[in-house]
Amino acid sequence: MGRSLRIGLHSPFFGSTVGGGEKYLGSAAEAIRDAFPEHSLEIVSPVPVDQDLYRRMLGLDLHGIRLRTAPDGNGSGSLLRRLNQVSRLRRVRNLVLAGQALLASRRFDLFISMVYVIPAVTRARRSMIICQFPYELGGAGGRLLWRREMERFDSVICYSDFVRGWISDYWGRSATVVNPPIDIPNAEPDWDRKQNSILSVGRFFAAGHNKRQDLMVRTFREMVDAGLDGWKLVLAGSVHNDAVNAGYYESVVELARGYPVEIHDGPGYDKVQELYREASIYWHAAGSGVDARARPVELEHFGMTTAEAMGHGAVPVAMAAGGQLEVVTSGIDGYLWKEPSELRARTLELVRDPVLRRRLGEEARRASSRFDRPSFRRNIVAAVEPLVRELEAQTR
Repeated sequence: MGRSLRIGLHSPFFGSTVGGGEKYLGSAAEAIRDAFPEHSLEIVSPVPVDQDLYRRMLGLDLHGIRLRTAPDGNGSGSLLRRLNQVSRLRRVRNLVLAGQALLASRRFDLFISMVYVIPAVTRARRSMIICQFPYELGGAGGRLLWRREMERFDSVICYSDFVRGWISDYWGRSATVVNPPIDIPNAEPDWDRKQNSILSVGRFFAAGHNKRQDLMVRTFREMVDAGLDGWKLVLAGSVHNDAVNAGYYESVVELARGYPVEIHDGPGYDKVQELYREASIYWHAAGSGVDARARPVELEHFGMTTAEAMGHGAVPVAMAAGGQLEVVTSGIDGYLWKEPSELRARTLELVRDPVLRRRLGEEARRASSRFDRPSFRRNIVAAVEPLVRELEAQTR
C-alpha cells in the first residue's frame, strides 16, 4: 500500500455560516472520513470553525477531521468581513477567497471545493466541485479565464436536477446529482401529539435566495384577520446581520407583533427536531416573486428543510420553483404554490381537514426516505471513490 492521501474539502462560507451548505459539506466529510480511514482529511475555511457550534446546530460529528484556517493566522477574516460589508467590494472579496482556495489546494492529492457564487480554482493533483449553484463565467475575457480554471476539475457534484441543468447551461459540463443529507427519524411521528402549528425553518437574511419570512408572516396575518383561530406560525433559523441583511430579522419580528407567531433565533439541532415533531404543516416561500429564468440562483436549490419536515410527517406547502419540484409531489405528499393566495387556500384546506392532513403527512414521511443520510453517504462516497482509487494506484 502507498502513502496516505491528503484529502481536503473547502468552502468559502464554512465557519461563518450555519446552513444547508455547511451541513452538506460536513456530512460529506463525515462520510469520506469513515469510508477511507487510511487517508488524512481536512476541512479548509477562511475563518476559524467552531466545531461545537456545528455539532449543536447541524448535528455534525467532525472528530478525526482537521479543521484548518487558510491562510493560517494572517488576520484575513477581519479583512473579508470588511469587504463583505461594501457591495461594490464583494467582487474583490470573491477574488481574495478564490486566491486563498488556490493556495490551500496545492497541498492536497484530492481537493473538493464547494461552490456558490465564488469562482472555483485548484492546483491539487485531482479535484472535484460540490456545486450549490453555478456562477456565470462572465464576459469574453473572464469566460476564457474561468473556463480554463474549470477544466482543472475532474468532476462536478450538485444538489439537484434543477442545479444540474444550470451547470450545463452556464458551464457546459455534466454533473452527478447527490441530494443533500436529510435526518429522518426512525420512529413514526406521534400523530396525536401534533400541534396546530405551521413551521418554517431557514436563515433570516435579505439577499440572494432568502427564505421570505416576511411574506409568510404577512400571509399568516391575513389568514388570522380573516378568521383563522387556534393556529400558530413558527419561524426558526440563524440570523444574518451583516451589510445588506442588517435589519431584516427585526422587520420580521415587527411584522409578527400582536399575532400568534413564534420566532426562534438560532435554535440548536435538538430544538429544531422538536419543532418538526410538533408541526402539522410546513411552509417554504423561497423564490416567491423571483423571475425564474433571469435569476435562477435566487430559487431554492433543493429544499433540505422541506424534506426534513416531511420526514416528521409535517405536510409541506412549498413554493413551486427550483429544487422544491423534486422534493414535493403536489396533491400526493403535500402542495406546491405559485401565488400567496394559493398558499393561503392550500393551507386552509389542511387546517379544516385533519383526515387530509394525516394522509398527506404519512405520504410525506414515506417520500422523504429517499433523501436519508445513509443514502447520501453511499452516493457521496460513490462519487468520490474513483478519484481516490486512481490516486491510490499512483502512489503504490
